[in-house]
Amino acid sequence: MDQKPDSQEEFLRNPSFLKWVKNPDESTSIYWENYLREHPEQKEKINQAIESIKRLSRASQELAEVSEVSAQEEQIWQRVKSQIEIPVLRKRSYWGWAAAAAVVLAGGLLWSNLEEPSVPIGQTIAQQPSIPVTDSVMISNSEQKPRLVSLPDGSSVILQKGSNLRYENPFPKESRPVALSGEAYFEVVKDAHKPFTVYANGLVAKVLGTSFNVKAYQKDASVIVTVRTGKVSVTPEQSVETTQVKSENMVLTPNEQVVFTIKESKMFRSPVNALAERKTFVIRPVNLVFNAVPAGDVFTEIEKAYGIKVVFKDPTLQNCRITTDLKEGTLSQKLDIICKTLEATWNTEAEYVAVTGRGCRP
Repeated sequence: MDQKPDSQEEFLRNPSFLKWVKNPDESTSIYWENYLREHPEQKEKINQAIESIKRLSRASQELAEVSEVSAQEEQIWQRVKSQIEIPVLRKRSYWGWAAAAAVVLAGGLLWSNLEEPSVPIGQTIAQQPSIPVTDSVMISNSEQKPRLVSLPDGSSVILQKGSNLRYENPFPKESRPVALSGEAYFEVVKDAHKPFTVYANGLVAKVLGTSFNVKAYQKDASVIVTVRTGKVSVTPEQSVETTQVKSENMVLTPNEQVVFTIKESKMFRSPVNALAERKTFVIRPVNLVFNAVPAGDVFTEIEKAYGIKVVFKDPTLQNCRITTDLKEGTLSQKLDIICKTLEATWNTEAEYVAVTGRGCRP
């Protein structure tokens, strides 16, 4: 990673860049996100390189499925050519159609140093069609405890260990897409004009405002969506992207879940039972109504309900008393209400939520 690429062609030949696009891990994600922050002038070249990799991958897959190239040879080559030629590439004669076709025909050469992904390239955490890599934020949780992620719209995500979440900041004008690899509990702010969509290992979950859990680790054979409140519409991502067939769709209500088998691309509805509760992290309903209760006790209830850790920068903050009703709203909104009452502020760290403000005497 020491040699910094400068042109689009150099990005396409860079093994670390290819791994970030095709099968990212924590190391490549950190490196290339830092690179983008330090070199914003490269944003357009990187976007173009990502699009080229997507086109080359699709073309390579198509050619691999062809056992004989005879009468259909010209038709196939023309299709490949239309997929990989983009305006920027045509400006460079030494990286034109012939060179691009040679890369495709080389079979696995372009990906020879990369680990095969457990899901297709369009479904990886680094590259969702609705979430541009260069305009997004990626949050990873490598700690033992769940991590709170507060999204731009006020929605909350409780991100479990070994999980990654990618989203745009700010969200686009007409949608709120996020990409998940791993497991997370979502509390979504209601917005009837701006649906909230989760892309998770081949499954798409769309809501307007609700709370639900998604378990979608890449090593698992299935994706599980469990609804706590509201309604969630789930659809296989392939159905969403395919316009020639009617999209398979399933609407879940509270205490229902769907199991999506990745290999077969099939969905099965089932009620939430005791076994599922043990296997899936779901926030339990709690009575968060307080009358002159010490802040320390309030945050203890928050910790129990959401599984996160709260740290007071000034320990005497725990003595301040709070009267409030926190039955409604996302966790981020509840923290806003508490801190407004305390004249304090809060922010998320990798291992905990930090609360800062002046304390109170016992």
